[in-house]
Amino acid sequence: MTANFSLEDFQIQFHRLSAAQLGYLVDPFVHLFVRRPVRRSPIINRGTFIRQRALDSLVEQFLQSPGPKKQIVALGAGFDTRYFIIKSGPGAENLKKYFEVDFPELTVKKAMSIQRHPALHNILGPKEDIRLEKGGTELIGPDYCLVGGDLREWDQVAARLIHHGLDPTIPTMFLSECVFIYIAPEVSQYILEWITREIKQAMFVLYEQIKPDDAFGRMMLKNLQERSIELKGIHAYPDLSAQENRFMGLGWQKAKAVDINELHDHWLDVTEKSRIARLEILDELEEWHLLSSHYCVSWAYKTDEPDTPWSSIDLKKAKKHT
Repeated sequence: MTANFSLEDFQIQFHRLSAAQLGYLVDPFVHLFVRRPVRRSPIINRGTFIRQRALDSLVEQFLQSPGPKKQIVALGAGFDTRYFIIKSGPGAENLKKYFEVDFPELTVKKAMSIQRHPALHNILGPKEDIRLEKGGTELIGPDYCLVGGDLREWDQVAARLIHHGLDPTIPTMFLSECVFIYIAPEVSQYILEWITREIKQAMFVLYEQIKPDDAFGRMMLKNLQERSIELKGIHAYPDLSAQENRFMGLGWQKAKAVDINELHDHWLDVTEKSRIARLEILDELEEWHLLSSHYCVSWAYKTDEPDTPWSSIDLKKAKKHT
């Protein structure tokens, strides 16, 4: 499983660097983690852009919502750059702490990269306020915490998060980008049950594959299996309704799941669609629509506040982005 996670993370970062270099998105940090740029196909670049735009919007809405400062926990974060982007923007003032969890063999590499590049470690704060723990697999700063651990051993991971200051009483967002899909459904369910029980105000944002049983889905799984990659959670949560019900079944107040086609056609504003269409010619429209229908973004929240501002967090209306 470790190899599967590692491969997926490097693929994500290659996709992100490719999209950034072509002008789909802005990420001034991703090149510090990916040394060898690889240009991806127009389909991959467009999908990467829409995925990141949607996740960025949900994170921004969460951070900008009224109330106390907030914390974010990125599960299987790999070499993701979201913390550095947040800290470089207006959302920084609303962030209390950002946690990242991944396998120790990945976190030690990320910690080394952060220490190597001033553009990264300067964002964390003064060097005297940054320390390494557990043989270099954990890097701790004033508002950043990189934890090495296996999500299948969630109790140990949770203990490390709490040890490093995870506050169960303040608004907390959990992120899972193509992570839960790789672990057994009973494990992801256990993690969600822990969050439901232990975190007073929680929001969860998830991105992963769906629809394993149609012709395209079967081909997708076959191609992944040939690379020794198994999507262990896809049959337990095979469609948008199942993605929503995994949260609603635990008593969360709201859950919504949409596929990438929906986001492109009905959420992304016309100006942005025109802009990305000019970046590259996309000839494989049928393949694009098929692939996009097999990936989804889901978000859900639970809180004991009857008038929560989170009820307005959504992706259903086209937004004007600058």
